[in-house]
Amino acid sequence: MEKPAVPNAFDAVAPRYDLMCRLNPGYVGMLGDAARALDPLPLPRLLDLCCGSGLSTQALRRAHPGVPIVALDGSPGMLEQARRKPLAPVQFVQGDAQAPQDSLDGPFGGILMSYGLRNVADPDASLAQLQGLLAPGGLLAVHDYSLAGPGAERLWTVMCRAVVRPFCAAVSGAPQLFEYLERSVLEFDRRDALAARLRGAGFELLRVIPGRLWQRQIVHTFVARRPA
Repeated sequence: MEKPAVPNAFDAVAPRYDLMCRLNPGYVGMLGDAARALDPLPLPRLLDLCCGSGLSTQALRRAHPGVPIVALDGSPGMLEQARRKPLAPVQFVQGDAQAPQDSLDGPFGGILMSYGLRNVADPDASLAQLQGLLAPGGLLAVHDYSLAGPGAERLWTVMCRAVVRPFCAAVSGAPQLFEYLERSVLEFDRRDALAARLRGAGFELLRVIPGRLWQRQIVHTFVARRPA
């Protein structure tokens, strides 16, 4: 499976996606960590880019009650699941995470992009668009698989083949998506490389938050700011 096919692949697993995520220890808590990192907001308006089934939107709503949220995803099936959640005020939009300016108008005070940058064909083009959507001083939280530290690659491979792929394939009925997951993480930027990519895109990197439990070397949240 290639990156352009990812949104369509998520349509097939959308009805069971929340179950898989909630059975992943630390998944929801890490989204909460990323959502709370968007503080303080220079403008009370948030973008949940690659919102999926709305779990990240829920995390934003809990962290920022009452703040208007726009949530974008490329998968109609995942957006259908997200719209079923009590999240108002949220505007859901189907669009391309690599070219969000085609579907959205800024500015936003904060943007959360969870598990999305790894799946776009051109991460630098996506980050350039996010610069354009953020208000001056606006915050960006990129939450994704980005390996770091000794043994991280081996740990990811072992956990994928022993737990993640067989479990998720059985629950979802879509083994090819989780074969892609394993491969895409191994091919994506390591922690320091992603930090450098954000700086190269013109962001000021504020901090990097490690994941929870066994994912401390596997998942990271990169908190950055558009210069004022």
